[in-house]
Amino acid sequence: MDAEQRLLAAARWLTDTARIVPGREDVHDPRDYPVPNAGGYLGAVRNEYDTKTGIWSLNGPVWHTGQAIRATLIAWRRTQDPALLEAAIAMGEYVARTIVNTPGDPNHGLLLAYEGDNVTVNNQTALETLPGLFDLADATGDARWLDLARQAGDFVLQGFLPGEGLIVDHYHVAEARFVPDPDNPYPGRIMLDDAALVTLTERTGEPRYRDAFLAMAERGLREEDPAGTWIVFPPWRGDTGRQHIRCSWWWGRPMLTAFDLTGDRRFFDAAVRAGRWYLDNQNLDGGFYYAPLRDGRHGSFALATSGSAVAAILWADLHARTGDPVYIEAIGRSLRFLAAAQFSTQDDDPNVRGALWETLNVPDGTTRPGHRVRDIASIFAVRAYDRLLTDGLIPDEVAPLDNAMLW
Repeated sequence: MDAEQRLLAAARWLTDTARIVPGREDVHDPRDYPVPNAGGYLGAVRNEYDTKTGIWSLNGPVWHTGQAIRATLIAWRRTQDPALLEAAIAMGEYVARTIVNTPGDPNHGLLLAYEGDNVTVNNQTALETLPGLFDLADATGDARWLDLARQAGDFVLQGFLPGEGLIVDHYHVAEARFVPDPDNPYPGRIMLDDAALVTLTERTGEPRYRDAFLAMAERGLREEDPAGTWIVFPPWRGDTGRQHIRCSWWWGRPMLTAFDLTGDRRFFDAAVRAGRWYLDNQNLDGGFYYAPLRDGRHGSFALATSGSAVAAILWADLHARTGDPVYIEAIGRSLRFLAAAQFSTQDDDPNVRGALWETLNVPDGTTRPGHRVRDIASIFAVRAYDRLLTDGLIPDEVAPLDNAMLW
């Protein structure tokens, strides 16, 4: 498959296989998330599949579905296939049903973006959901999607701490109060994700969203550690030494937006350091590990395909601004890995056709321990292929992976 075929195959896996539709609702819900009464999970993305057990499961379905909308609409823009637009709207309707719409209720406007448990909403993932709604507004011309995004964003901003430049990590739904993460030494975290707050200012004309974003970007400059990433903020305690593979994506890439808004070179330099962090953590064959330690150690089977995709997008951003060829070489390695991680559209298992696996299952004494297929690998691969095709950064030929065991 060429790059565009790979993009479309991954997007169609999201819409035609992973998306929950009537008759395709077999999914394990290990955290017993609260489900909207009307429609339930219809339209949501079943975001994890184990090829060993054949079991689908859910983890943070709201933000995953919001991001899947972005990938689906990329494919729609390239093909104008109405089925893709219909699928994206169905995904959006699921997200819309998870927004509390009860005027007078203290939770009115809350996006129920549960993730690690079924008690508290993760405010960071709530913001990660919004870009899909922005894209739906653009694709359909329907202002309702922007209104929903604004409603959810306004609720999250109730947890903004101006003196800290942070947003409180979680929101306890039953108790109607914002609560910090117990593993966070600070009362909140920087939520720069996808520069969603800046987009709200661009769409509404209200500066308060941008101002909160810039305050958090400023705090991010102070908390950056190690260079190019932010170990201090959850999902783990900083003293574990674990670094999340996508922190430099969620919080490093938006530093370019902060630079564009202010002209302050400190933000640009922070984005360059995020790009360098990915360069330093990329494997020789283009892969990444999910939670490398400060000293570089990592789990042998803890690959994270989404890391290859998000790094490629950031590197494309940096190459467009600097022309530095180091990013082109790294992008080529990421493409090599992404191609190897994508299942054939003719695979024996219809549940994975066109998808990308996120990681490997650990050995279990059999010849086929299998893979964990997560939607984010396909979502970010679609975004990476789209960006690289647009910028003309796809090489004529992508070399196959090599185990390099020559003797």
